[in-house]
Amino acid sequence: MMPEERRYKIISLLYDERSATVVDLCQQLNASEATVRRDLSLLEEEGKLERVHGGAIMKSNMPLDTEESFGEKEWSNQSEKRLIAEKAFTHLRDYESIFLDGGTTTLELAKLIGRSHIKLNVFTNAPTISAHIAKNEFVDLFLVGGKVRNNTLAIVGQMAIDTIRLFRLDKVFIGVNGISLDYGLTTQNFEEAQMKKAVLERGRERIILADATKFDKVALCQILPIAGIDEIITSALEDEEMKEALKQKGIRLTETEENVR
Repeated sequence: MMPEERRYKIISLLYDERSATVVDLCQQLNASEATVRRDLSLLEEEGKLERVHGGAIMKSNMPLDTEESFGEKEWSNQSEKRLIAEKAFTHLRDYESIFLDGGTTTLELAKLIGRSHIKLNVFTNAPTISAHIAKNEFVDLFLVGGKVRNNTLAIVGQMAIDTIRLFRLDKVFIGVNGISLDYGLTTQNFEEAQMKKAVLERGRERIILADATKFDKVALCQILPIAGIDEIITSALEDEEMKEALKQKGIRLTETEENVR
């Protein structure tokens, strides 16, 4: 078991049980006591749990939400997602190579690409997105293969990661569940977090598409620290402290035209 997967399982167990002993974790993870204690120390440093005598407990201020299905997400904040997608579309140039991951805001961008005549190489790990992009005859479309998650319909796993690492992408457009200055970019699923991380690492320009409800939210699995991106395209963001912090870190914040004051 990879260290990242083992630590994810520790957090998952704590989320379900609220607490766990070192002995229990050793048995469930088939890991040594030294390994488990080292993992607990690292996770405590990251603020994801609290060490107690003989084990650990879930940190009370670590917000973890259940993950909505793709269908549930698709119907939420639709107008904001369309405006974000329209703004993202203006970033595209003919003959670029781009990646769109399997989110509902990137889906709106895929619809715009499909209805246009822009010439692109488009990579995606989402069959739902590829169906829309394929309507544009000027696009060379690449669907990354691997395991399909039932909940989000995104393709994940080592096969997909190995494939995307073969390419260098001009722009990548990624959706996330949470954006936090402390915890960075997060999502609910470990495999999706690893896929998004691999994609972002291959992008020359790394762009997050997320409405304002995603800010100051933390999901279970970190994708990258906030410094690992170039731009966030979002709806109206009223948090001036967040805006200033992003500016100081050199991250462009683009709000949709309708919401800019």
